[in-house]
Amino acid sequence: MKDPLIHASPLLAHGEHFTEVNGITLHYYVSGSGPVMLIPSSGWGPSIQAVMPLPVLERHCTTVYFDTRHSGKSTGPDDAQQYKLENFVADIDAFREHLGQDKIFVAGHSAGGYQVLAYGIAHSEHLLGIVAIDAPAAADGARSAEMMRRIGKKKTEPFYLANPGYYDNAVALLASQDRAALTIKQVLDATGGFYFYRPELAEAVFAQMETNDQVLKYTMQAGFQSQNLLAELPRISVPTLVISGEDDFTCDPITQAQRIHEALPSSTLAIIPESGHLPWIEQPAAFDAACEQWFEKNFAS
Repeated sequence: MKDPLIHASPLLAHGEHFTEVNGITLHYYVSGSGPVMLIPSSGWGPSIQAVMPLPVLERHCTTVYFDTRHSGKSTGPDDAQQYKLENFVADIDAFREHLGQDKIFVAGHSAGGYQVLAYGIAHSEHLLGIVAIDAPAAADGARSAEMMRRIGKKKTEPFYLANPGYYDNAVALLASQDRAALTIKQVLDATGGFYFYRPELAEAVFAQMETNDQVLKYTMQAGFQSQNLLAELPRISVPTLVISGEDDFTCDPITQAQRIHEALPSSTLAIIPESGHLPWIEQPAAFDAACEQWFEKNFAS
């Protein structure tokens, strides 16, 4: 899978870059070697540094981690209607073309995974493969019911028994009509533990996250994550790795990962035990093994 011509382009030299795509300035980092893999940030606020680095992907691909429009150091229009899913998909395709790549890999975490699945639906002809990490595909009643079930189970877990105020405050915030008025940091400070199998990790991990509250407002107004992708997923014709933390409460393995896998004949499902929404942080060895096995099965030369 190694391609010595990849680094002939200065756009793909290792390190930090800025470039113009679709009328916005995209900020990105390049690492690794091999075919190009585009990795967008989540789109709704966190910068791309929230998922960096992913060394296992860098071993197989020239990874291009980029801040989506108005996130991190990228610019974006001050118009909420320019933050629909179709806008993020268009940016990925324009970036691919700008980098001079006919076929690429794409990978994404959470709403970044939502973006790359939507990209696969629209542009499978330009893909080699997809890695969707704890990605949502359907914000429907099944997802909401499973989320509430998983939150309810947490109340009896040791961390929350020892910190009952944390659990009660987090549940109250998630149910509050005033949540939209809070900053991303305020929400994560109150609910961050829910994203981890080991909730004590949340404070340190989220303290380092760079976020943009304005783009969160834009994406919410635009309904960025409102489309149900399940019916269209069979249009994806390339190998797809669907990874999910077994204890993920927000993009759970039952209503999201399993249904994505069932809709995609070309997919491989990997459920990572003792992990929540960020499996490469909680279980790096198991995460790496799932990726290595997928590359070996589908792309070994």
